[in-house]
Amino acid sequence: MKINILLLDDDQFMQNFVSNLLSKDYIVHTFGTIREAKAFLKIQAVNLIITDLNLINESGIDFINYLNDDIKFKNIPIITLSGEDTSSIKVKVLELGVDDYIVKPFSPSELITRVNNTIKKYQKFFVQPFHVNTKTEEVKLSQPEINNKIPKSYKTSKRVFDIVGSFLLIVMLTPLFIIIGLAIRLESKGPIFYISKRIGQQYSPIPFLKFRSMKLNADHLVDELKADNKYNEALNKHQEKIFNKHYKHGDKGYSICEKELKLSKESSTFFKLENDPRVTKVGAFIRKTSLDELPQLFNVLLGHMSLVGNRPLPVYEAEMLTKDYSIARFNSPAGITGLWQVSKSEQPFMTEKQRIDLDIEYAQKRTFRLDLNLLYRTFPAMIQKEEA
Repeated sequence: MKINILLLDDDQFMQNFVSNLLSKDYIVHTFGTIREAKAFLKIQAVNLIITDLNLINESGIDFINYLNDDIKFKNIPIITLSGEDTSSIKVKVLELGVDDYIVKPFSPSELITRVNNTIKKYQKFFVQPFHVNTKTEEVKLSQPEINNKIPKSYKTSKRVFDIVGSFLLIVMLTPLFIIIGLAIRLESKGPIFYISKRIGQQYSPIPFLKFRSMKLNADHLVDELKADNKYNEALNKHQEKIFNKHYKHGDKGYSICEKELKLSKESSTFFKLENDPRVTKVGAFIRKTSLDELPQLFNVLLGHMSLVGNRPLPVYEAEMLTKDYSIARFNSPAGITGLWQVSKSEQPFMTEKQRIDLDIEYAQKRTFRLDLNLLYRTFPAMIQKEEA
């Protein structure tokens, strides 16, 4: 039996993102308005509904009430997605009988697990979804697919350029690869290359290659060094205390406003240090000159990345960007260099929003001419003002 899921979200990028996550195991039907979702439900039965709460000029709560008021739909399990993370909103929605409440940003694996659990819970009650033989064009999304804005000729030429360019660069730079590898091994024991899991285009995981520039087990020191994160400085400048009537009892003997508690726990999505104590001497040099990035040419040759694109992110950073305003940055191929990478040489410690805006700008406006321009601008940007 095929499981049909209806996804209601007015953000096209979020539709694509959630659909890509779930379409491996389920049939996902995506809609941007309540009207479209209602029209589809009249001709196609579904086994699960996932709905955003904050729609453009509409409310997901109104859609839930519509489902509850109709005997044909009231027993369909519902999962809500929302950027609202206050107890009052959660309680209001859960009182309507929804089965789960997922807060944006969310971990993709968490979303998949919650969907699987909800479907398993109700699967014994599922009947084979009916389908009325009616034209469905009337309820299809009126918005064009965002991927269609990027010409196929651009994608083809970009891939050919990546293969030829990365291969030639690897051949030319082989002596430099050997020199850097020897320097790393002479300074510290351990592997020459650092391989980590990063998140690329459409949230696909890739094996990310770099020359090792840090001491062994450096990843385990991240929590101890978060207080020195340079991105937090920009975040703290914009935070304001917001008080409301919902209080939490703290563990130090006093009550604290719920929103203030969330702000006190909030930290930057991106992690970056000035004069990072985890970096070796050789590592400091190859980072300052961006030579540590050279092994990513193999990522490009193998198709994991492109020469130009948005930076692939560590999992813990990527999970924080599963919001409506930021998910669009994953619509672009992962790249060695790109708009943000070039811009940061002029403004090393930009805010999170500035960085995300640059990623989204590239994802929406990328052309072969822009790629060539960014490659040209990359060379002077390689000698950075500080460690990346």
